[in-house]
Amino acid sequence: MTVKQTILADWAVSPSIVAFSTTREGGVSEPPFASFNLATHVGDDSLRVVSNRALLKKALPQHLEWQWLEQVHGNDVAVVNKAGPALTADAMRTTRANLVCCVQTADCLPVFVAALDGTEVAVIHAGWKGLASGVIENTISRMSTSASNLAVWLGPAIGFCHFEVGEEVRNCFLCATGSPSLVLAMEGCFVSSKNRGKFMADLYAIARLKLTALGIDKISGGDYCTYCDDGKFFSYRRDGVTGRMLSAIYIEA
Repeated sequence: MTVKQTILADWAVSPSIVAFSTTREGGVSEPPFASFNLATHVGDDSLRVVSNRALLKKALPQHLEWQWLEQVHGNDVAVVNKAGPALTADAMRTTRANLVCCVQTADCLPVFVAALDGTEVAVIHAGWKGLASGVIENTISRMSTSASNLAVWLGPAIGFCHFEVGEEVRNCFLCATGSPSLVLAMEGCFVSSKNRGKFMADLYAIARLKLTALGIDKISGGDYCTYCDDGKFFSYRRDGVTGRMLSAIYIEA
């Protein structure tokens, strides 16, 4: 792949699994979408988005099929066997080779899931609303592979350093969490900020906690902050009007 500064998933899975997140670099869009915006819904010139998607597709095998989502910050999971029009969901799972599963983010957490043997993959758009309402749990429940044979890579998202939320967000997670020990662990994902009634939330830690509770112990990634690095990443919270990165996964035949 030759797209500038594409981030490849760093995990121990079958070499048939290809998973990556794009950055904002290497495209043709102009500010505030500069430059590799891949989203059609953010106000960017449609022809520039088409050009950016063409650049991405040119960098990958030409026989691939592409499936996109209309993301709504929910917990629905699309099980896909062939490419078609964009589906309304916030996660996607497939066992079909050469079918690229795509989600778009600009602070929300992309969660990549793969069977170690390369037989199935999934990708999740996990903003705080989806995380709180169970998008990770719903996705894992749709996988045929046992949790012990799944690996997860956490792609670029807003970091704990910049994700301030209100008490109502914190309470959404605490009320939805089960056992007392898990509630206590979830409380540790929120730290009071300098602003009264506000908390710094750790999306990466929340995702790890949920995945571990499901029996998944092969978890990597979570090393970036989209807000901090304005040269590499789009960030909705930082900029408001901005582009979107793509997080994609597929099984290479």
